[in-house]
Amino acid sequence: MSQVFADRVLQGRIRPNAESTKETEALALVGGNIIALGSSVEIQGLIGPDTSVEEVTGVVFPAFQDAHIHLIEGSLFDIRCDLHGLEGEAITARIAEYARALAADAWVRGGGWSMDDFSRRSVTRHDLDAVCGERPAYLTARDGHSVWVSSRTLELAGITSETPDPEGGRIERFVDGSPTGILHETAMKLLAGIVPETSDEEFDRAFDLGQSYLHSLGITAWQDARIERDLLQSYLRAEQQGRLQSRVVLALAWDRSRGIEQITELQESRALLGSSRLITAPFVKLFVDGVLENRTAFMNDEYADHAGVGDPLYTSAELEQIVHACTLAGFGVHFHAVGDGAVTAALDACETVNNALVGHGMRHQICHLQSVHPSDLPRFAKLNVIANLQMLWACSDSQMLELCLPGLGESRYEQQYPFRSLKKQGAVLAAGSDWRVSTPDPLAQIQVAVTRVPIDEPESAPLAPSEALTVRDAIGAFTSGAAFANGLEMVSGSLEVGKSADLVVLDSDPHGAPPHAISEISVTATMFAGEWTNKTVKHADLANESKVDEL
Repeated sequence: MSQVFADRVLQGRIRPNAESTKETEALALVGGNIIALGSSVEIQGLIGPDTSVEEVTGVVFPAFQDAHIHLIEGSLFDIRCDLHGLEGEAITARIAEYARALAADAWVRGGGWSMDDFSRRSVTRHDLDAVCGERPAYLTARDGHSVWVSSRTLELAGITSETPDPEGGRIERFVDGSPTGILHETAMKLLAGIVPETSDEEFDRAFDLGQSYLHSLGITAWQDARIERDLLQSYLRAEQQGRLQSRVVLALAWDRSRGIEQITELQESRALLGSSRLITAPFVKLFVDGVLENRTAFMNDEYADHAGVGDPLYTSAELEQIVHACTLAGFGVHFHAVGDGAVTAALDACETVNNALVGHGMRHQICHLQSVHPSDLPRFAKLNVIANLQMLWACSDSQMLELCLPGLGESRYEQQYPFRSLKKQGAVLAAGSDWRVSTPDPLAQIQVAVTRVPIDEPESAPLAPSEALTVRDAIGAFTSGAAFANGLEMVSGSLEVGKSADLVVLDSDPHGAPPHAISEISVTATMFAGEWTNKTVKHADLANESKVDEL
């Protein structure tokens, strides 16, 4: 029998998985897959005359994965009017600069603002008109739950003082009832058919930029958490044209305005991926509530500032029907649930379906989990529901203190983002960034999960410090945990014989770093399927970005 030699051998400090503290010295690859791990002596016999042997400086980990991101949509800001990281007059200056470069009749498109950027004052269409003139403008908020538009946009959409608030949405108004130019939640849909469609070329440019950016952060797989047909087609084009160098998992968007008849269309979308090697669509994205900041998150008990209990988007019966239909069709459900009432409702629906469809094997998961009732913590493990965490938000930044604390009150405020409790109760933890709401940098997110303070405020009081994760558990949520949530644990998430060589090289080991310095660790190289990828892209999304849940 002829000797099998490795195509490539990496030598250095190699951590095969996040759960173990053990390191190995070498890793051998053939055709992009791992064929052996061991000491340099043990791997020596696999080195042949054509084997590439590389000494790796730093520490090798399994590549990171993101279990909740909006890759293409987030990257569209890079080719439009990007307001992320700006404040006050810098925002209007950027808009003015962008508008000046456009054709006379072109729309001003983009976003990335939040009310924090304007020192809590209410911006209006008049602010936009001052820098856009007669142009239509459409600028989404950083959290995706609101949009800021110009007077011309309102005129084109026919939105006036007589336009009623749609169910589940709100048109902000002046004292005289006329619209201010800020639309929230489902009111944004009043602009459907008015705002120009995104072109295939724009989607494809955005994908290329986003993929390169994630590679620079050591991420080679992700779950895109709200996919319409146009985004799916962009991913397919990337694979067909040889531009896709990552594993992509899609959560197809559920349309709240329709019923379970849409299951057929979702199955048809999934079928378009039939021969894909790198793209799957095993999930449906379902919103159960809104967000805490504007009191649309659904709570079990009334808000402390007497704003009711929030807005559940479905009755219990409707939710159970949707989850049952999705499960029968072979889809796991990716729930958006921020309030503890929404989390309870999602778990109740999963429990009902589990009892009806024993052994269905779907990987239902609940994302955001800002508020979880203590009695629901053990139900994640019991019901095999994955806890999909956005770690960067688990700290008391100004937005949390100003907007969330008054609504929750002290007691519930200090119970937010119960990461360690979920882990102790046996839940599978998967990490997702929700980029472009906040940075996709895993190391920045890991730092907050461990310290529970904002990246740029290391001396501030931690939020619920008893809920901090260990470095090991936080890294695990970005590797094996995210791989499990993405359905990729058989090919990635750890460095094992038979798995793909998807790995990241860090310049130092997070386990030994001071907790407040984890975000300073650098990614020096990323490998996907045995090939080094581009890691040079830089972005301006800062660690102090808004931490509000996406749309």
